[in-house]
Amino acid sequence: MPKKSKVTTRDIAKKCNLSQSTVSMVLSGREDITFRQETVDKILRTADKMGYVYKKRPKKPEKSIRKTIMIMCPSLSTEYYTTLVRSITKSAANKGLFTMITYTMRDRKTEETFLNMAADEGFYGVIYTYAPQAVDRVNELSKKLFFVLINDYNEKLRVPLIELDSKKSGIMIGEHLLSLGHRHIAYMTTPLDPVELPRIRRLDGLKEAFSRAGVDPGQVETVALTQEQWDYYLMGNRYYDAGYQLTMQYMRNKGHLATAFVGTNDQISFGVMDALRKMGYSIPEDYSVCGFDNSLAASFEGISLTTIDHSIEEKGVSAIKILLNRHEAATDNPGDKNFLMRLEYDPVLRVGKSTGVCRKKKQEM
Repeated sequence: MPKKSKVTTRDIAKKCNLSQSTVSMVLSGREDITFRQETVDKILRTADKMGYVYKKRPKKPEKSIRKTIMIMCPSLSTEYYTTLVRSITKSAANKGLFTMITYTMRDRKTEETFLNMAADEGFYGVIYTYAPQAVDRVNELSKKLFFVLINDYNEKLRVPLIELDSKKSGIMIGEHLLSLGHRHIAYMTTPLDPVELPRIRRLDGLKEAFSRAGVDPGQVETVALTQEQWDYYLMGNRYYDAGYQLTMQYMRNKGHLATAFVGTNDQISFGVMDALRKMGYSIPEDYSVCGFDNSLAASFEGISLTTIDHSIEEKGVSAIKILLNRHEAATDNPGDKNFLMRLEYDPVLRVGKSTGVCRKKKQEM
């Protein structure tokens, strides 16, 4: 005896002289679409007579998106960003939240695509680890999305800020080198694009330290890559490679003008140190070298880089706390997403073995 075939929505649709999609929507209980009551009754009666059994499909969990934080990251090519992302992700997980890392390469269109995704899907919040390119779009979406920025203060942005006072960091490095007798230093940096505030403000801080000490700020020499040169370093350890090549180029063209080098981050400084040693110079006997970020490798005995500690991990924890507080406040006061917070950690100078008394001062002693 042949096995009785299973009744389908197609069978019911044929019996009722209706479309299969109409039958499916009625039987699934769709609440967002309404049908005439007589149509609904007809479908239900027919389905019952034909012995149709509707099996509900399990709903996809909505909490995965509603509890996901989008982390805007320009790259993961430096330890600063990997440490910060790790701290944010760990802190989020401790609170039952998820994270999604977006790799934007500081491209405005890519950034806007991810911003629109976060707004459309209803993400828990967005944490920027760098200066946004799409400032206007961020301000616009801040009315419906929760943002936290970890960067230097930008008066154009209307979002909570965990501040990196890069100018203060630059002043600290400048004062340290001045105390050792250095009066001509080279600031080694990737392109000084106006939107890259930390790079520019670190340079401003170095110059201000010199000015305060009565030394011509012009003695802080800028050695920067062009955008075309920077685009060349797309693969590998691009910051290290940039620091290495900038130093080789500087020493060929400038000789021995600077007595100290300051990299805009630790990775560039590592490249500077290796280039100097490749040319037979000693650190800090011939040249002093400083950086920013206090990356793990900076503390290695063979490197021992003088650098600035930005409290990176603490900032990641604070970013999650701010998002949690904003959600709680919005729950207590629905529609209120406009309060702003500005939190600052003081930078700390970590003196390593890469800086010492200026060689010119030694000669005078």
